[in-house]
Amino acid sequence: MSGFQLSELVNALEDQGFSCRIGSMELDIHPVRRPYFDRWLSNREGFVRMLSGNLDYVGIEDVVRMGPFYNVYCLVENDSVIDTDDNSHKLLDAGPYYQLFEGRVASKGWSGGILADILAKDMVLSEEFSKNIMKEEMKKVTVKASNYCCVIETRTWDAAGLARAFKVLDRIALDVRRLIKSIHLGENVGG
Repeated sequence: MSGFQLSELVNALEDQGFSCRIGSMELDIHPVRRPYFDRWLSNREGFVRMLSGNLDYVGIEDVVRMGPFYNVYCLVENDSVIDTDDNSHKLLDAGPYYQLFEGRVASKGWSGGILADILAKDMVLSEEFSKNIMKEEMKKVTVKASNYCCVIETRTWDAAGLARAFKVLDRIALDVRRLIKSIHLGENVGG
């Protein structure tokens, strides 16, 4: 059984207009951040370095279950986001909720921090999310603050499925970037 096809994902994303390549911890991740990003990007399946769009990295982790199944970690890098800072979590942690009626979305929204309110009001995201709600990549998406990044987590069966859902993940990352840019996290020390 072969693993996740990173090159297939790179090609599919490039077909959508994203610039990206297979990543390297030594070349792409600053040495100070490697211990923090290791969990998300150093899995056997590897990661993709995004060169355009709103995400910085997409890490893939093989999960041992019935058949090929992968956890996906999309990172939005930021110096001010720290896992032990409650404000980072109050700001960025979010997850979707929805109810289906006869296979259609009857109600939906996002719960969590301030980002959840922004995601709920993003009409482009809402429309795409509704169209793709039955896909594995949308059912399990979550957003959370970590050290030096915000992680958008999901799962997928294959590179093609992840590529189809990628515009939704990138749109979430856009809202993350807009929010972080509009507020102040952390402390500036100096005089």
